Amino acid sequence: MGGDVEEDAVQVAVRMRVFNGREKAANATRIVRMENLDKGSKTYVQDPDTGEERDFKYDYSFQSHSTTEQGIGQWADQDTVMQTLGIPVLNAALEGRNVSLFAYGQTGAGKSFSMLGKVGVPELEGIIPRSCREIFRRQKEETDPLVKVDIDIQVVEVYCEQVNDLLSDRKVWPAQGHKPRLTPKDGYVVDTIKKPCFKYEDIWECMEFADKNRSVGSHALNPESSRAHTIYQINYCRCQKNEQGKVMQTITAKLNLIDLAGSERTDSAGTTGQMLKEGNAINLSLTALGGCIKALSEGKRPNFRDSKLTLLLQASMTSGKVIMIAALSPASICYAESLSTLKFADRIKQVKIKSSKNVSEDPVAEIKKAMEEMRAAMQQEIDTLKASLGGDVVIGNLGAGAEVEELQRMLEEQTAAEAKMKEDLEAKIKALQESEEDRKGRAADIDSQWANALGGVSMVKREDEDRPYFVNLHEDERIAETLIYAFDAGQTLMGKANKDEPPKIELGGLGILKGHCTVHVEEDKVYIEPHNNSKTMVNGKKISSKTRIVHQNRIWLGNNYAFRFCHPKYEIYGEGQEEDPDYFQAEAEVTEAAAGGVGGGGAQEEWMSNQLKHRLAEAEKKVEQANLIATDLEKDISFAPKIFENRTTHDTEVAVHVQMGTQSLVWTWGKFCLRIVEMVNVWSEWQKCEARGETMRDLEPAEDPFVDIESQLIGETDVWLNALANMVEFAADTSILSVFGQVQGKMHVEINPCDRNGNTGPWDDEEDDLDPFVDDPNDLLGKDIEFEVKISNVTLDQKLLGVNGVPKFDHCFVRYKFDPDDDDEKSWSKTKELSTGFSLPFDYSNKHKVRVTKDILQHITKGRITLGLWGSLSTKVFDASTPQTSSHMSSRLEEKKKQLDQLEAKVQELQKRLTNKNTLIAERNKELLELEKQIAAKKNG
Repeated sequence: MGGDVEEDAVQVAVRMRVFNGREKAANATRIVRMENLDKGSKTYVQDPDTGEERDFKYDYSFQSHSTTEQGIGQWADQDTVMQTLGIPVLNAALEGRNVSLFAYGQTGAGKSFSMLGKVGVPELEGIIPRSCREIFRRQKEETDPLVKVDIDIQVVEVYCEQVNDLLSDRKVWPAQGHKPRLTPKDGYVVDTIKKPCFKYEDIWECMEFADKNRSVGSHALNPESSRAHTIYQINYCRCQKNEQGKVMQTITAKLNLIDLAGSERTDSAGTTGQMLKEGNAINLSLTALGGCIKALSEGKRPNFRDSKLTLLLQASMTSGKVIMIAALSPASICYAESLSTLKFADRIKQVKIKSSKNVSEDPVAEIKKAMEEMRAAMQQEIDTLKASLGGDVVIGNLGAGAEVEELQRMLEEQTAAEAKMKEDLEAKIKALQESEEDRKGRAADIDSQWANALGGVSMVKREDEDRPYFVNLHEDERIAETLIYAFDAGQTLMGKANKDEPPKIELGGLGILKGHCTVHVEEDKVYIEPHNNSKTMVNGKKISSKTRIVHQNRIWLGNNYAFRFCHPKYEIYGEGQEEDPDYFQAEAEVTEAAAGGVGGGGAQEEWMSNQLKHRLAEAEKKVEQANLIATDLEKDISFAPKIFENRTTHDTEVAVHVQMGTQSLVWTWGKFCLRIVEMVNVWSEWQKCEARGETMRDLEPAEDPFVDIESQLIGETDVWLNALANMVEFAADTSILSVFGQVQGKMHVEINPCDRNGNTGPWDDEEDDLDPFVDDPNDLLGKDIEFEVKISNVTLDQKLLGVNGVPKFDHCFVRYKFDPDDDDEKSWSKTKELSTGFSLPFDYSNKHKVRVTKDILQHITKGRITLGLWGSLSTKVFDASTPQTSSHMSSRLEEKKKQLDQLEAKVQELQKRLTNKNTLIAERNKELLELEKQIAAKKNG
């Protein structure tokens, strides 16, 4: 029975790290400082452009930036974080409360250092390894022979709305991932491996395997797959029995350690609102999480079904103790991301969650009770939905609609849950009766499954490896240096899976060939030899023959695999770099070699050049990947990166030029990154079909990443709000600029303040008291203001946006939002759609009412509204659903014809066999008839 119910707000800790190499090279300044208060703490962040400082109050602020700099807060090391957060979390879990610890922040902000740290270096280990050590230390203190403590671990990742089991061989993963299901006590769960652990080393081996498993997938697919959310769930069960063996009490708890993917902002000036496609999988989870947190903080009912991540975290976010560590960079060049992280942390601290102890004297009876409560809750939800549809209804008579589909889904889920509840009850009874030997047997079975799961990855600890080896490099610190590929004396073949000549080290993914390369270990020397003109690079340069490699050399294989070569005992013959080269050095070498060298002068100019190199290298790699996939899938489409200067920030940015047959488009970088994730998923499906000798299914246009039927961003126009700060009218014909700064046309925009009656001006002398004008914008602080946005007409440039006098776009509309920091999709305002040619009379008007906070005051004083003009490619000039050439379509038709001919031949063969059988049967029947006549004649005779 649960007891000791407590209600606490989510505890929030903010931690800032040291500058990284890139920030130092950029001569970045520190813009964050911290202060401990008598109760709680404050974190301050300064706008590097204006010098304005803002403060946020949190439970804890950990300053891990400098041990010597004064006035930025008290120094906090890993011990400080563990004692402040880890020990209370652990105590709550061991007394039977579910606990969740989130790590949030942009990629590279230090999330992994707080959660994991450097394993094997005691003073640098993070909360996870320290908590695990402490759990097993306390387990050993249990001396009562009638007390049994069981610990197991489950590790899953959520990537692109797919739940994967990181403790199982990825070759047996379900094609669409594991489906969350509802349980009586634990909310939504997935049926993935839970490995029994008996000592700290066991639990850490699981985490190591999970990291390696994720790393293998990231390299095999693409860099975006590092943007997965990882949930480490440690399950604790303390069972007290009497001398007769009857269970007297159980204490259970789930300790969820959640490492969220990078939270960097995906929109920027010049491309705001670029991702219209709703529910894009790569950002959906964080957006849904933010939406749930916002609803909880406002006392509203959140929709946890919006993503797989929130579904799995529902129980933790509504019942249990929740702590979040927000990691941020203190560098001036990361101001926008750090401010976004601080705002998210400020929002989540307002959420209050109830928690109770999971202590039971009769666990089986408790489960049965929970099952009945779950049945009742599900039935109530179904009855409520039925009532909204008109009472007692029959599904088959309702037709279509979102509510009908939801009811159908809930009824199916109820049926499935009923069956699964019985299984869960049986499993729980079995678990309570499970012996130590049974648990060890299960653990051994899982170990045996791991033996060949990673395609040649060494399971030896890196510090114990004395053979020459490759260690993987990656831009995500969670994935970098987790894979070791060791080489024995002689020859080691590396490459794609091949039944005829299996490689000793199996790699998958784009650009990896069968028999890709061979590594030769000849006494104290090591060589790498490419085969079949494979993409094999040493220190950024492609090689074509057997080449010697030495310690610290960088190796690239295919499109996504970057390694550093390590040669134990022969380090002195290597490159001699003081610090081991990382991914960014390996990437820069590839770009340098491709560009032939980029000059520069001065530290700032040199840094700008390095930044551009990094962006170019990332773009080149992803674009090459997209082109490889298009070639494999026989798509008549090509991609090329295009550099431009952002019209607002003046930063150098990258877009992608898309050539579809004879037509061309420009995809923003964000849109391209979303598309390439979908391309990889389609390519993976195609590979599986190829391996089975099957023809891949035809994709619908809406699911084909090479077909662009979405609305295109034609251009944007900015309207500055400083007139609204004084409640003065604004009207202008503003230029619509493309991503590359070309004028696409004009848009007539007005922003008119409203008086207290909600009316717009002008006001005559007798109505002077209604005029909302203010001389000082600060007078608006804390008040509600109302204003009207009007878009009367848009005129497009016929030369740029016409083809033979026909508009290139139709179904055009304008889309904007007042507050750029509001992530709610409902905050967007949109005009009607028009297809009237080059002149679009929108005649749009919309009134907005806002409370003027400090943020809103700054926005209307110095900010702007960005209005985006969107349109669909006109079918009159471009059929977006058929990007393939006629020759390719002909080849596809020929292939289909061959398949039909083969099927027809098989049918004819079967008909021939059937005819033969019928003939044989007829002859036998004739013989039988003759025999019957003979028998009858004998009887009569």
